[in-house]
Amino acid sequence: MPHWKKYCWVLLCLLGQQFSGLSQEVDSLPTANQSLAREVDLALTIQEPRVYVPRTALMWSIVPGGGQIYNRRWWKVPLVFSAFSGVFAVLDFNQSNYQRFRDAYQLELAGEEHEFSSRGYDASRLLVFRDNFNKSRQTNYFMLLAVYLLQGVEAYVDTHLRNFDMDEDLSQWQVMPVIIPAGVGQSPNVVLQVQYSF
Repeated sequence: MPHWKKYCWVLLCLLGQQFSGLSQEVDSLPTANQSLAREVDLALTIQEPRVYVPRTALMWSIVPGGGQIYNRRWWKVPLVFSAFSGVFAVLDFNQSNYQRFRDAYQLELAGEEHEFSSRGYDASRLLVFRDNFNKSRQTNYFMLLAVYLLQGVEAYVDTHLRNFDMDEDLSQWQVMPVIIPAGVGQSPNVVLQVQYSF
């Protein structure tokens, strides 16, 4: 038998298996197992509220945006990456210009042509540009560190606030004015007392 005929028979057998299931009728009455499965499914969908651990959020913040993902604040992740992208873009701009002016300054001191020779920059002018871009570059490294720390602190604080009691019952708090008597010949003091009962 040729090979193509074998493949055709295998294909027909597989297709026949697919369509053989369509010829059977489905029983419309649920069995006891089906109703039990529905009850089990309902029981599985009820979950305990998630407890957010601040230390875990801080550990997740080692990866930029990880703390926001842990807190399930998905909308904050693009903000974190935008902040990092902005700092990296400015850092790259300052780094490349620093290198350009550094090389031009070294070539000017050696008395050779450089890319700013046509503009008539002397060595002192190139040194000023180089130093300004170097200062901006170093400032950007601190900005990168600040953005990194800020996203970690934000995730940590957000985790604390997720566990905060948001009960509408404010009867535990009592705010009242209190008059404190003074000594002889002095006027009494009026203060605002805030009391929290557990």
